[in-house]
This record gives sequence, C-alpha cells and structure tokens, in this order.
Amino acid sequence: IFEAHAQQESTVPHTDRTAYIVKQLMTLLSTGISRTERNVNYYAERLNVSPKYLSATIKRVTGHSVTSYIDRHTIPILKDYLNDERLSLTQIADLMNFTSLSYFSRYCTKHLGQSPSEYRQSLQPK
Repeated sequence: IFEAHAQQESTVPHTDRTAYIVKQLMTLLSTGISRTERNVNYYAERLNVSPKYLSATIKRVTGHSVTSYIDRHTIPILKDYLNDERLSLTQIADLMNFTSLSYFSRYCTKHLGQSPSEYRQSLQPK
C-alpha cells in the first residue's frame, strides 16, 4: 500500500511539472521572443530544464517538437517584416538575430517554400 501511494505521489508532481513546462514555453513564445531566439537551449535555460528534457516533454505532451513551436511563432513575425518594403533583407536578418544573410535565406526557403526575395515578389500585385 505504501509503495503504491509513494508511486502515485511521485507521478502527480511530474504531471504538474510537465503541464507547467508546456504552459511556460507557450507563454514565452507568445511574447514574441522567437523573433530573436530560435534555439531550444535558450528556452530550456529560461525554464530551468535541460534541452533534452524540454524537447522530450514537449514532444510527449503535444506530439510536436519544440523547434516546430518556435517556428510557428517565428514565421508570422518573419512574414510581417518581409511585407514591410522599407526594410531590407539584411535589416530583417539583423532584427531577427540571424547569424548571416545566407542562413536567413535558407530559413525562409525552408519555412516559406521560397527565398525572401521570391516571397516579397509574390506579394506584389500582378
């Protein structure tokens, strides 16, 4: 009986902690921090857990990776910047803390299906 009770008690805080971590990650992402922070290590540090634990927890609870959640919050910000023709691609890359214009371009191509320039051209009236 004591063993069953001890086992039950140990799972309750874990469940609460898991829910807390998921909620805190979503709260962090909703602040727009993914504009400049896209690294899982950053979020793990902010939540006081290891990157491996954060990744496993989010994947187990949601079925999606931490990176996919970060990207889901980053892409609308990226699109807003690309819609603003006053900003050069270099300025956008800098604002979003990409290490290089090349990396920025690869990120856009991966997530938008086209380069930043192509995406901007697709917004122009024909």
